[in-house]
Amino acid sequence: MATWILVSDTSRAKLFFAEKREDDWTLLKDFEHPEGRELSKDISPSAPPGRMQQSKGLGARRTSMEPHTWPKEASAERFAELLAQYLEEALGRNAFDALVLVAPPHFLGMLHGTLAKQTAKHLKATIDKDLVMFEAAEIRERLIDAAFPPESSGHKE
Repeated sequence: MATWILVSDTSRAKLFFAEKREDDWTLLKDFEHPEGRELSKDISPSAPPGRMQQSKGLGARRTSMEPHTWPKEASAERFAELLAQYLEEALGRNAFDALVLVAPPHFLGMLHGTLAKQTAKHLKATIDKDLVMFEAAEIRERLIDAAFPPESSGHKE
């Protein structure tokens, strides 16, 4: 059973492959999203930051700003969508059977929210940790039990 393990944050991701608990994890792809490391003020907004709403009554004046997405948040959303699209296309090619997502809590929620329903059905685990800066062996060591739970002793009570 092919398991893919996607370890990411808002600026980079590493996609690993393994079939069994004993296997070394193979790095399939590195994703880079440099915008995710920039300060919000340095990211060009994809849309105007907000539009003023204006009352239509007599003596109309501008009363409030429409809510908007900050550039840093929009950048993270774009990266999550790119990763989710990659996973969806790979699932269409039957590239994996099970999927493990690992990311800091906020980005994990964002990533999970962008997954297509079919892709989400293949989720084996979601882990809210920021591990993308570690080497493959360290990541494997920290995630092995979540990605490949140890076999039970075999006898039931």
